[in-house]
Amino acid sequence: CPRNYVEFMLVKGRSRVFLGAVFLLLSYMSSSSANEALLHVDEGHVELTPYQWLEKMEQSAKRLTYQGTLVYSQGQRMEALQIYHTEDNGEQRERLIHLTGELREIVRHGDKLICIHPKTGVVELDSNLPSNPFARKYAAQLDSADEPYTVKVTGHTRVAGRKVITLAIVPKDVYRYGFRLALDHKTGLLLQSLMVDQNEKVLERFEYTKIQLGGQLTEAQLSPRRGVLKKSFASQKNAEQSIKSLQTQESTDKRKYSTVSGAGGWQLAWLPTGFMMSASGTSHSLLNSIATKADSENNNSMMYSDGLTAFSVFIAPNVDMSSVHVKSGATIAYSTFKRDDFGGYTITVVGEIPEITAVKIANSVIRSPSQ
Repeated sequence: CPRNYVEFMLVKGRSRVFLGAVFLLLSYMSSSSANEALLHVDEGHVELTPYQWLEKMEQSAKRLTYQGTLVYSQGQRMEALQIYHTEDNGEQRERLIHLTGELREIVRHGDKLICIHPKTGVVELDSNLPSNPFARKYAAQLDSADEPYTVKVTGHTRVAGRKVITLAIVPKDVYRYGFRLALDHKTGLLLQSLMVDQNEKVLERFEYTKIQLGGQLTEAQLSPRRGVLKKSFASQKNAEQSIKSLQTQESTDKRKYSTVSGAGGWQLAWLPTGFMMSASGTSHSLLNSIATKADSENNNSMMYSDGLTAFSVFIAPNVDMSSVHVKSGATIAYSTFKRDDFGGYTITVVGEIPEITAVKIANSVIRSPSQ
């Protein structure tokens, strides 16, 4: 898929690009009566805690049938999208259509996820990607006093013509951003998500402008248009070749940018509270740029998440890219050059974190004693 979709669904997927996270089903909601109670709340008689609202939100996003139009914005960029979602015999089915720019579609059927683009063709994506742009593991990550966020109900308003309850996810320190959520009052479906800085400035926005809940979706609504497929590829053979090429590139990237465990590689002398190294990783366009200049197989990457947001640290020996300092909305790319007894190296931090965090992380990178 093209770079803008990778940014949209992966980097903006909060650790779901870098971490491959997916929605979690809550085990205690197993009976049909419990499910019904979860998806339909009597507004006048039921009061839920903030964490119960988050649990309800995750269930609704997976189990409900809905269709609508939403907008995504970050920095100076804004995109409009159309979404169709349902659950069919226990499997997620979803179709996301870009309404801005070139015609692109993302279609999910169970554990199969493909992106269709007129230039790159049909590309099979990692099935661990989120079911939709709003997916995050809020409930799983925040129901603990030890987590670096607090959650509270802040009131009511309206989004896409529906009454919503608003939640604030507030960081306990200055090293990460906060979130403001708006959940449909009856179903708990997330209708708006804002990422905000310490001054409440909105850095990233997902928001439905139109939403229809319930009913039945047709096969035509859930399947890619024939014209899109025909324009993207003349035959299934071309599609298979594209998928094979992507898998080969992904394998190369994994060999080139292995996840560093610390020993025998590099270490971070400082991390914000709650961030832990992820066992999974992905290539990144900025990382590819560094690799081209470094012309080395010794580049390393470390990926970290606190469950809601993520950042990656890329280390390129013998390369000076200290001039890299780019910020767009919530995403920052910051590089610095360091030198020790073994030579020089560039550290690049990329993620949805404040600048103060990126700078402090980059300055804390050191070689491990066995490097």
